Amino acid sequence: MFWKSKREEKDHHPRPLITPVPAARARGAKHRLGTTSLSSWPVARGVTAARTWGLYNYVPSGRASLYCYLRDTIPIVSAAVWAWVRLCSTPQSVEITGSEPEISRAQGILDDLDSRILENPYQRAKGVNRLTEAMFLDLFTLGRFCGELVLQPDGSGIDYFQTLDPFKVQWERSGKWRATYEEEDGSVRKLNPERTFYTTLGMDSTNPAGIEPLATVPFILEIEQKLLEDMARSSHNAGTPRLQVKITPPQAFENENEEEYLSRINGYFDQTVDQFQSLEADQNLFTWSDVEVTVVGGEKGRSFTWKVNREQILEDVITALKLFPWVLGRSHGTTQNWVSAQYNLLMQEVDSIQASATSLADWLRSTELKLRGCKAKAKHVFAPNQDPFQLERAQADETRFGTIDGMVEKGYITKDEGKRRLGV
Repeated sequence: MFWKSKREEKDHHPRPLITPVPAARARGAKHRLGTTSLSSWPVARGVTAARTWGLYNYVPSGRASLYCYLRDTIPIVSAAVWAWVRLCSTPQSVEITGSEPEISRAQGILDDLDSRILENPYQRAKGVNRLTEAMFLDLFTLGRFCGELVLQPDGSGIDYFQTLDPFKVQWERSGKWRATYEEEDGSVRKLNPERTFYTTLGMDSTNPAGIEPLATVPFILEIEQKLLEDMARSSHNAGTPRLQVKITPPQAFENENEEEYLSRINGYFDQTVDQFQSLEADQNLFTWSDVEVTVVGGEKGRSFTWKVNREQILEDVITALKLFPWVLGRSHGTTQNWVSAQYNLLMQEVDSIQASATSLADWLRSTELKLRGCKAKAKHVFAPNQDPFQLERAQADETRFGTIDGMVEKGYITKDEGKRRLGV
């Protein structure tokens, strides 16, 4: 549960422990605090909180607010989004091709573009690189990224790139898809495809708005938060483990009256208590067999069951975010070969997502160069992630080369066939 209700002792009115998530105010916009019917968001089916408090009962921009709230407040979601953004944000550079004078001129033009492309003038980093990082953050949080070019007054170049709330983009199909954008005042304007950039994390031919990567998470997270609440209440109720020392009173003597008997057993009791209280860590205690020590309170092993249940839920969250447990430091004895296969798949996903950022950077730079009348070409390049299996791959390549070289020497295949197999 992302918040729960409690009653104050004085007024007996339920109050939320955590303030409910407000509607999105992304990039300074003031969105209406409306709600929509639960049926318009199929992901929320079966969510108890949606039925009780309307937790996920938001208009589209409110869903963006919810996803940002999950990313910023739930540790496992925050770690997963952060891991994806860092995996994709490898060192970036630009390659410029053309004649020497055009390359020199293009370098100056693109440096100026880097200094003003961001709509936040207080940023001091390379503008295009920071813009791609912001795009990755939006893609892995909202599943979509949108923005448009703002040209200089005389149309001689790009002034800056203005990011838009992608959840306020509406799509209509009349032959090709057409996009409109709802302004803060409620008016709607058509987006110019020549000046607008829109990309999604996944392609859906029937829904150009794209998929939402966190859409599968809220229901599982509600279970995880409820489990944490139950764990806290159970641990508080169980209390701190303590020692209980049980002393069996001795039998009364035949000629012993009641007062003498009580004095003797109370003295024995006090003596045993003093021995326990003064016992050092390296000392032992010697008593008759009438003293029994037990542990009372505490979980008594139930914490292991809590941990197993929570780990299973967290693995479902990690799976929903298209990651593997070992990426977030939650390995459970996975073999090296299996991790290697997962790493290859992960890098393929990173390459495909980086292609969207490359398209954005190339589009910005090529547009600027054309407006400036420069004929040089610019290509955005992402450095590959470091390969932890580089040694194993090198050994495999060496074995493969030796095998093909031996087949050529023995005449099984020609040199041209050997080159073809080696890819040279």
